Amino acid sequence: MKVKFTYNKKIDNKCWKRYNAFLKENKTVWGLSKTIKPIIEIKKADFVMDVTDIMKKYEKIFDTMVKIKGYIVTTPFSMINDDGPTTKNGTIYYSIYTQNPSVVVAHEIFHIFFEKYTNRDIPNYEEAKEYFTVIMNDLFGSNVSGGYPNHQQQRNKIFKVWKKNHSIDDCVSYFKQNPF
Repeated sequence: MKVKFTYNKKIDNKCWKRYNAFLKENKTVWGLSKTIKPIIEIKKADFVMDVTDIMKKYEKIFDTMVKIKGYIVTTPFSMINDDGPTTKNGTIYYSIYTQNPSVVVAHEIFHIFFEKYTNRDIPNYEEAKEYFTVIMNDLFGSNVSGGYPNHQQQRNKIFKVWKKNHSIDDCVSYFKQNPF
């Protein structure tokens, strides 16, 4: 499966509003403070990424399939479309400031599958979706998802449950019974 990422100024502005609202409410992004002044103006940009291998890994553990579209944005972080109603498909807003595109896109696709799997019906969804990306480290055989500074203890707990039998069901069940 290939995902085409394109630039759309209206989408970029929407992501900036969402990002700034998050910072205003939380002061940091889970321990990271990222305020930047946009100095790049994009008129037109696009690229295509083959995500077939990533999708196969996630389809297997989440036992579902999703379609994904992508946009390029100028916010400091990439994000997904989980700020509105749950939809069947997912959208990745890919930040031009991203240093490792394949890891970031894999991370965002994980969020999309997690959102569809939990339907956001999980304690503290906004942070929980970040805790669970620790599973990526096992799926890809390396430390591709280091996580945010404020989430390390929670990620370790999720990973211990995951390592027992590689079941997302068990991890979510554990977390719902023991939210942190």
